[in-house]
Amino acid sequence: MFNLLRWTFWFVALSAVIGLAFLLGLSFGLGNNHHEFIAETVPVLSMLGGWVSGLGALAAVFTTLWLADKQRREDVESLRISVRSAIADTGEGGWFIAIGITSDGKRPVRVTSLSVQSPHAKSYLHVSQFWWGSDSLPAPMTYGDSISLHLPPGFDRQINEYVSRHCRGNTAGLKFVVSTTLHDFPGSIHRNLLTLSD
Repeated sequence: MFNLLRWTFWFVALSAVIGLAFLLGLSFGLGNNHHEFIAETVPVLSMLGGWVSGLGALAAVFTTLWLADKQRREDVESLRISVRSAIADTGEGGWFIAIGITSDGKRPVRVTSLSVQSPHAKSYLHVSQFWWGSDSLPAPMTYGDSISLHLPPGFDRQINEYVSRHCRGNTAGLKFVVSTTLHDFPGSIHRNLLTLSD
């Protein structure tokens, strides 16, 4: 959008300069003496003021449109998702999967659910229970807020079963999907996370 506005502005400005140069050249060519020169040039120069004010108004309109479009693109929900393995030091032991969620958009976010999805399956695996130390859902978030969702140890076996039953064993494109009230945000699942219980 910004590139289109910029090129349109430069095209209009260049056309105006070329047109004004032509009119000034015409007035110089028609003026044989001082009186004719003034009679021809003064109207052209007065018209120049109209052109300049018109270009200023056009630039103001383009700038307003660009700022409105920029604000529209920035004023959205945005989450940064990180998926990693972790180990608990609680006596129960065991590796588990932790999903870190950080809000980095200007609009407040309400995280409502977590699921496992694949492009090779028609259904998805909903995560309904979280493990020790996890934040609870739903979770309201503003810019800079972070939460962490901890899946129970052994959840990788449930993901493997989902892949086996619904994805015909294909792990390509497998991802966690963090859902908010308005959007879904993916976080890819590395195949090493599916072997934590091995």
